[in-house]
Amino acid sequence: MKLFIFLLLFLNILVFAQVNKNVLILNSYHKGFEFSDTIINNIEKTFYSYENININVLYMDSKKISSRDYIKKLSKLYSLQLKNRTFDLIITIDRFAYKLAVKNYSDIFPNKPMLLFIGVEQFSKELASIYNLEDKINGIIQKLPILDNIKLILKLIPSLKKLYILNDRSPDGNDSSPFIIDAIHKVKSKVKIEYLRDDSLESFKKYFSTYKKDEAILFIRFSNDSDGNFYKTNEISRAMNEFKLPVFVTDNLFMDKGAIGGNLISIEHLGVITGRKAIDILFNKNYKLDLTINNDFEYIFDFEKLQKFNLSLPKEFNNSKLINVPKSFSEKNRTLINIVFFTTPILLVVIFGLLQALYEKKQSSKKLKQRVKFDKTLLNAIESPIFWQNKNGIILDANMKFCELIQIKYKNLIGKHLEEFDNLNFFSSLIITYLNDLSMEKLENSQMIIKDKNKNKKIFFLNQTKYEQGMVTIFTDITKEKEEEEEKIKNTQYMIQQSKLAEIGEIFSSIAHQWKSPLVEITSLAQDMFYSGNHSEKEEESYHINNIMIQAKYMTSTINDFQNFIMPSKEKTMFNIHLTIKSMLNIVKHNMKYNYINIKINVNKHKNLKVYGYENEFMQAILNIINNAKDAVLNNDIKNRNIEIKIKNKFNIVIIDIIDNGYGISKEASKKIFLQYFSTKKQGHGIGLYMTKLIIQDKLGGQIQYKHIQNGSCFRIKLRLYNENIST
Repeated sequence: MKLFIFLLLFLNILVFAQVNKNVLILNSYHKGFEFSDTIINNIEKTFYSYENININVLYMDSKKISSRDYIKKLSKLYSLQLKNRTFDLIITIDRFAYKLAVKNYSDIFPNKPMLLFIGVEQFSKELASIYNLEDKINGIIQKLPILDNIKLILKLIPSLKKLYILNDRSPDGNDSSPFIIDAIHKVKSKVKIEYLRDDSLESFKKYFSTYKKDEAILFIRFSNDSDGNFYKTNEISRAMNEFKLPVFVTDNLFMDKGAIGGNLISIEHLGVITGRKAIDILFNKNYKLDLTINNDFEYIFDFEKLQKFNLSLPKEFNNSKLINVPKSFSEKNRTLINIVFFTTPILLVVIFGLLQALYEKKQSSKKLKQRVKFDKTLLNAIESPIFWQNKNGIILDANMKFCELIQIKYKNLIGKHLEEFDNLNFFSSLIITYLNDLSMEKLENSQMIIKDKNKNKKIFFLNQTKYEQGMVTIFTDITKEKEEEEEKIKNTQYMIQQSKLAEIGEIFSSIAHQWKSPLVEITSLAQDMFYSGNHSEKEEESYHINNIMIQAKYMTSTINDFQNFIMPSKEKTMFNIHLTIKSMLNIVKHNMKYNYINIKINVNKHKNLKVYGYENEFMQAILNIINNAKDAVLNNDIKNRNIEIKIKNKFNIVIIDIIDNGYGISKEASKKIFLQYFSTKKQGHGIGLYMTKLIIQDKLGGQIQYKHIQNGSCFRIKLRLYNENIST
């Protein structure tokens, strides 16, 4: 009896030993490399129902180390490590493991097990023949759907002008390259293709940093750069997400990691069919050697990526698999629906209450959205720039006017702090700097003046109001109002001065009227004396009487000239610059003469010097400059006191230069001489040159500037020539 039991146990052990299968998975890469890990995980899942399959996995780490010396030493290590091990099947993952197993088959696997490869793109029968392994090798040849994906991209993007194909310089990349080049030749007449192999992820990020609607990328692989440095899957995914062009792939490894999709190899499916093939080899006595090509592809697309690049699937792809599709209401609320369904008999009343609550919630949400939309529209309709900050200074919201003011897109503004913005233009930088300098304390009607590089000025009132969660800042643009206010002040001051001149003119007219009567009497008396006397005997008296007549006539003429000059012009007229200046100089010529000042006019008489404007005001402006020039030369201790007026016509502009050889004006003072109430004279009022500028610029539409010259000063006036075909 004991002998029988012993024999039975021995037979069971023997049967078990015969049924138990040992499988070695030789992985080309390292643990953590997603491609090979996914295949191995799915092979193991396929083996789960077979308890008598023992699995061992060895990692070659060929992505990081791929030198010949390393492979040689690794094969010696495996020979040492596995010389006493017996395996029924060797599964090689990708080309490195396959070649190592074939070339060192006898040394590493003395019991001569079957070989099953996966991930080899270019299978060589010659290699198997060289090592006498034709009857040992099984495999699944992996063909990438390169041409199919190029055709797919052309259908999705009919306007495609350029396609970039990314493939690294790794041995795997070299295996794929002939198929890529063949596909390029077949479609080169339809689209321009740029085949990139010798770059890095960093250079790709820069290269593809701009969106172009007529360009796309077909990503084959890029796990190593041109220097052999290894990129992790998450590094490649991050780079893909930074690309501004749609990225298509050939396998599902990068789905939901930056790729838009394509006609894809399922890495999981590769693992499953490899596991099934392994089971068939291990347990099917009638199994025959088989080399198959994997043509099992599936159209998979990322819905969010399609939306991002405004791509829609043609009808022929309507049955494609989509990921990241927004969940429907029933999917989002599946648990709630199940609870309601199973508790319907008991909680019917509650259901109606919930439905009513859901309806009201939906209505409230709709109203809230409408309100938010209305508030947003209303906010954007407001002309004043507005933005919100929380207590930490983070921007919560803003209207479009604020975005336009600082020239930052709305999506780039929200959730940021003002201090985070850089690389802005000059004007925007000034505004951001000003706002950063403000505290989060309540601020009402703070005036902000900003000037750009061209000295153009913008004036805002800033009103900051605190609320429970932070601060609201409102800009009110008062530039136009300030300009109008300044213009109004100028006009008011001008009118005041003109009013004063008019009053002086009226007073002088009254004085002139009173002077004219005595002058007429003096003239009449002189004439009576001249005609009543004996001229031959009173020749000397006749000479004096004649002088009296001349002086009286001159005084009358001078009074008339000054009376005409001092009264402001009521309307614009056309006048000759040269003649007007000569007329003005008649008023001051005696003053100049008595002060030994030589004043001359340098003009080309044959040029057109007619302008349109207020003649008397122009004379007043010139007189102000002449009087300043007179004071300057009198205060300068020189013998020859000169004032020169140069008049010329250039490009339909009359240019008047008034030059003196006085002491000049300092560089610092020359910047202020046209300001109101600024004077370089001790007893000056600072009105003359200010009024001169108002007349030239505002009343005559011209320009005036001061130029410091050697040994003196120069005031230059520019006026537009009169053109009868142009109305002003």
